[in-house]
Amino acid sequence: MNSFILYLLESGLCLLVFFTLYQIFLKRETYYQLNRAYLLTALVFSLVVPLLNISLSTTTYVQMTSFQMEPILVSATSGAVATTKQIGIFEVIAVIYFLVALTMFVRLLLNFRRITRLYSIGRVRNFKNYKLILHSMNYPPFSFFKNIFISDKHYSGEELDDIIEHEKAHVRQMHSVDLVIAEVLKILQWFNPMAWYFKNMVTENHEFLADEAVISRGFSPESYQLRILTQLFGIRSMPAVHNFNQSVTQKRLKMMEKSKSTVVSRFKILLALPIAIMLFYMFACTSGPTEISAQDVPETDAKMEVYYQVDEMAEPDGGVMAFREDLAVRIIYPEDAKKNGVQGKIYIKFIIDENGNIVTAIEDAEIPILPPPAQVAEGETPPPPPPAPEKVVMEGIVVVGYRPIDGDENEYSQDHIQLLADEAVRVIMDSKVEWTAAKKDGKAVKSAWTIPIAFALQ
Repeated sequence: MNSFILYLLESGLCLLVFFTLYQIFLKRETYYQLNRAYLLTALVFSLVVPLLNISLSTTTYVQMTSFQMEPILVSATSGAVATTKQIGIFEVIAVIYFLVALTMFVRLLLNFRRITRLYSIGRVRNFKNYKLILHSMNYPPFSFFKNIFISDKHYSGEELDDIIEHEKAHVRQMHSVDLVIAEVLKILQWFNPMAWYFKNMVTENHEFLADEAVISRGFSPESYQLRILTQLFGIRSMPAVHNFNQSVTQKRLKMMEKSKSTVVSRFKILLALPIAIMLFYMFACTSGPTEISAQDVPETDAKMEVYYQVDEMAEPDGGVMAFREDLAVRIIYPEDAKKNGVQGKIYIKFIIDENGNIVTAIEDAEIPILPPPAQVAEGETPPPPPPAPEKVVMEGIVVVGYRPIDGDENEYSQDHIQLLADEAVRVIMDSKVEWTAAKKDGKAVKSAWTIPIAFALQ
């Protein structure tokens, strides 16, 4: 989820930068094809580049660390209790985001269904490079990919050569591709005004291009402009397609009268190149060493590499809470440990391989004792936590430490502590929860999780 939020933020920032450049330097120019190329490139760039992860560094080897879960508390009387997490504002925002995005996606699908229905009930006339669909619904002329839809009300009443030529321009130049990409971006970034502005700019530029094509074919500018005005009122619109009167009419009329931009104006688009390179470096490239655990590689399997830094961390199906609850319902406080009053917190590190499997332990481990927490006087800042102890078993499910329960002054034998460790290892080894492996540079890799399991008599 954090990765997705970061993607949305980076994608939104790209949109903002490209939108600002367009508004300042390109919007008023009459090189519409060049502007279209800019807008389409900006859309694809904003969608794709934040997803990339290109490493610019060489691999170095460091001691492995791992992702850590919240502890599981095992009571001698009531069994295990997985610490529950209440729904917070972040979860509420996430639900709202996906509900709105889903609603907009369904709306887009319904719009496509309306177009399909018009096609099915209409009369289709096939031409060399497009299809003309005549229908009885009260929609303005519009095009969608190679199909031009015109209502019988308009087609039978007057000649529509200039309108058909306008829609043919949309068909020839494949403007529907741009619109679909813009709609996808708008669904992902529905909360971002830049996404909506971009969709409007793309549609507006398409209308300029189509108007330019009509005039270049020899149609009278005056009669064509009059046609635009007469088509403006009293007709329903179809979202996500090219309606003949969809864009702001006043802008279209002004752009038809506007003098051609100078040749020098073409080079304004080059201003976007260094900005795009900077954004690409910021969001698609990673620097610094790629840290792989080689220090902790076991002698029994020297090829094993567990990644410290990954692009996507390994996750259990159903979420971390589902995995913890699976452990909590199956773990049993060892009877011998209860009889001898043994309690404490066992720290378990386990490895998720490339196939999403928990790698099993290969031998027993001697349990190192974690240092007690540092004593801090009131008002002082606590020191950073000490580094985790080195692993003794270098593969699979590993006991990396034991710490007494706070306030427990008893000293236990290694055999008694081992009872708690064995049960903690067992319950993880027997877990049936499936995992999605971590990913690094698009490939599945080994990674590690650490979970504390606290055995408390009371």
